[in-house]
Amino acid sequence: MRKLVLLAMAALTLPACAQVFNMEQDRVPMAPLAGLMRFHTGDDARWSEPGLDDSAWPLISSSISWSEQGYKDYGGFAWYRFKVILPSSHRQLALYVPKIMTSYQVFADGKMIGSFGGFPPDATIYSLHQHIILLPPERNGQMEIAIRVWHWPGWAMFYDGGFPAPPRIGDVGQLKHWMTLQDRDTFWALTAQNISALLNFLYCVSGFALLLMRPKERLYLWYALAGFCFCAQPLLDDYGAFHDLPQFAIDGLTNGFVTAGFFSFLVFVWMMTAKRNKIWIWIGVAYLALNAMMWTVPALLNLPVSVGNLILTAANIVVTTCPFIMLFQAARSGDPDARLLLIPVGLNTLANWINGALWVIFTAGYAWIEPYWTLWSGTFNWPFPFGLYDLSIWILLLAILGIVVLRFARSRHEEDVLKSELEAAREVQRVLVPAENPAIPGFRIESIYKPAGEVGGDFFQILPTSAGGVLLVIGDVSGKGMPAAMTVSLLVGTVRTLAHYTQSPAEILGAMNQRMLARSNGGFTTCLVARLDADGTLTAANAGHIAPYFNGAELPFENGLPLGLNAQATYPESQFQLSPGGQLTLITDGVVEARNGTGELFGFERTAAIATNAAEDIARAAQAFGQEDDITVLTLEYAGAEVTHA
Repeated sequence: MRKLVLLAMAALTLPACAQVFNMEQDRVPMAPLAGLMRFHTGDDARWSEPGLDDSAWPLISSSISWSEQGYKDYGGFAWYRFKVILPSSHRQLALYVPKIMTSYQVFADGKMIGSFGGFPPDATIYSLHQHIILLPPERNGQMEIAIRVWHWPGWAMFYDGGFPAPPRIGDVGQLKHWMTLQDRDTFWALTAQNISALLNFLYCVSGFALLLMRPKERLYLWYALAGFCFCAQPLLDDYGAFHDLPQFAIDGLTNGFVTAGFFSFLVFVWMMTAKRNKIWIWIGVAYLALNAMMWTVPALLNLPVSVGNLILTAANIVVTTCPFIMLFQAARSGDPDARLLLIPVGLNTLANWINGALWVIFTAGYAWIEPYWTLWSGTFNWPFPFGLYDLSIWILLLAILGIVVLRFARSRHEEDVLKSELEAAREVQRVLVPAENPAIPGFRIESIYKPAGEVGGDFFQILPTSAGGVLLVIGDVSGKGMPAAMTVSLLVGTVRTLAHYTQSPAEILGAMNQRMLARSNGGFTTCLVARLDADGTLTAANAGHIAPYFNGAELPFENGLPLGLNAQATYPESQFQLSPGGQLTLITDGVVEARNGTGELFGFERTAAIATNAAEDIARAAQAFGQEDDITVLTLEYAGAEVTHA
């Protein structure tokens, strides 16, 4: 009200010269056009003409928007008119126009000298930067300037129309220097979001670096993508602050980066919390779909700005709350990373709720919320302007960066421990797997062992009996690594001990089963024990293992349960008489379960077809087909007592 009274007094006291700015009198290289200008809403092409009688037009200040001077919530066309008395001698003069929403044209003595933005009927809504417009040479020492402004009605409720600050006139060089100073001020005002961009850039780079070191850990990919999106968004805002850009295009890109960033962060937290529930991913997918529809479906594009903002803000609040809920559930389950992140994510979630609520109320046209919005977004002025929302983002980014580095260091330590365990398991396996086959008269023995990984779960033993025969043991322990190696050592030790007291396959399997029951930890072992006597009698018992082949035909063994599953399991013995010159072949499931690129198994038919080949040839054929598990092959050719080991 006070501003209106002052403007009315000025209009009464200076009716003739209020819209005239005299540079000849001031003799300065640059002068602000701060004062009263003739103003009229509506649109008429004749209003740009020199000599127009505009004395009936109201006078308003050029230092503040028309919204603050009795034209609140006005959207559409409006004109400013004023005269400038120019100095008699001067360099090239220009007009400096601050950022005006949404579009404007400048006329000097009726001639258009500048046009920025789009105009109805097919207007493109622009976000304009400040401009310098060269003035034509004056004819009589003065110039009439008219500025035609179009303020998009869709923004009239939220953003003020007209000049946010007075335009300036003067030497081009001085105006360029002034514009540079304004750009510096703008950049300084954007410091908070640029710090967020820098932190997100570190977030992004560290994520991709960790992904390169650990390609299988997709968590780092989503971490990096979130950093990239949240880095790109403020940088895009920075670019838009210094260039004329279509507002909806820049808003669409910005919203796209924010949406993708929120979704990536949601997936990152979901993976970090051990993928507890896929409902969170479906919420994220629905969020992506809603945002895509809001920016592409014509019916939704035509929604009032306040309604569209309400829908998008509600969706943002939901999707930013999901990570907090996931972390809360994981923290209750004892996840240390979730406990560390819970507070910073909770603070940022609360900040998102407040930010969204203030924005929705503000864009709904409730002007009373503006001071609270200003306080929230610009709480502090030192060392640069920033708000509580910015602070919550920085705390969250630093916390996540620290957690990821801590997680990486912990996984490296676990890898070192695992590497040590694997080395110990390899050493155990090296001791347990026979280095060479024993020489037993009447038998030609070959063995081959091809682990699928660094440490396998297959084992075998070839032991001569006191009666001149041979005891064969072959098996496969479920699991890998050090636990499997320790189980193998237990079983091999049991076999070697029992072989001094009994050569009964059933008794050996029964004792191995009892040992496994106390130490299996839910695992199991398949095993076949066979004793071939010097006269060719084969006695064997089977604990869920693949039956052996004799001369390419599978022997019909009676099967028992694998070791470590049932204390009452029994292992009946089967007996066969082998003829001299025949070959007995024992294998593990790594042969029959070899799989090619199309998913086809090597299978029992192919195995039977090569069962009479040498052990090395059988293993090589399975490997070439597509090894997926450990491969062990034992071949024993019974030649009779007169033939010795070759």
